[in-house]
Amino acid sequence: MTAASRASRPEPHQVEQWKPPLSAERLALMASLMREVRPLDEILDDTGDVLGNQAPRESEFGEIADRLRGDLKRLVSIALAAENTDGQVSALVELAGALRSEELPGNYRAALGYLRRMAGVAHDLLERLAETGTVKEVA
Repeated sequence: MTAASRASRPEPHQVEQWKPPLSAERLALMASLMREVRPLDEILDDTGDVLGNQAPRESEFGEIADRLRGDLKRLVSIALAAENTDGQVSALVELAGALRSEELPGNYRAALGYLRRMAGVAHDLLERLAETGTVKEVA
């Protein structure tokens, strides 16, 4: 290497050392939250449990209602985060919010009807989000 070629090389840049965007505590929190996220196909399982030919046992209603409320919350969050402006999605998001705020009725028939309404909205919202390309199609 000649003195001329050494002289034509630019000086090395001073680069600031990389710093993670989140603290270790925030990363641990994010990892914990991600482990709690249920796959979208489990939403289909929940809706199938309620909308299938055989109604779930009454002793399972509370647990199923909690899962469906979580399913609706997740789907609504996806639609809002994606800023999906589809009219059907908007209507389903509104209906999902109303259903999530209701209490599980005390008698069997009313409770089963409530679960079926929640499952139907979850199923329809997931299907519409797939149709609009907001989520990948779920089997």
